[in-house]
Amino acid sequence: MTTIPSNPGSTGGSAATGNTPPSSRADAASGPSGPTTPPQDPPPPPNGNGDDATTFVNPQILDAVKQSTTYALGFETLPSVKNDRSNRVSAGGAIAYDKAAQAAALAVQDAADYQRNVLSVSNVAQAKALAMMFADKQNIPQYATIFVLAIAGSLAASVTAGQVGVQMDTMLEKFPRA
Repeated sequence: MTTIPSNPGSTGGSAATGNTPPSSRADAASGPSGPTTPPQDPPPPPNGNGDDATTFVNPQILDAVKQSTTYALGFETLPSVKNDRSNRVSAGGAIAYDKAAQAAALAVQDAADYQRNVLSVSNVAQAKALAMMFADKQNIPQYATIFVLAIAGSLAASVTAGQVGVQMDTMLEKFPRA
């Protein structure tokens, strides 16, 4: 007489059948009908053509991305502009202006560094010339020239730095924006 196990797939373990439960994990993993099959390979990734169900994107999101890209790149006029493209800046123009503004900022910073360095050297030259004039009154005419040239150098550096700032401002004002 054979008994049917209450749980399909179990080995039963009933004394009436003579079956004994598995004694090790290896036996339990193999089950009554031998080793179990390994899990199936995952499906291949979507090809991105939109023909796979996993690549579906909400059409509203696609439309919003397309519209914003079109407006940002300057291919289409904004509704508030009333088809006047003269005041639109394309993405390429905006990037070019950004790079020009960055270069102008670096030029102004370099001019300020130049002015600071010239003023430092000029201050040292003025101080040394004054010290030499006070030490020996015979050398006043010789060191007075150095003193005056040091002052002129500091003034010239200030004017140069100011002119760089003016030129960079003019360059950015005349930068093409279309």
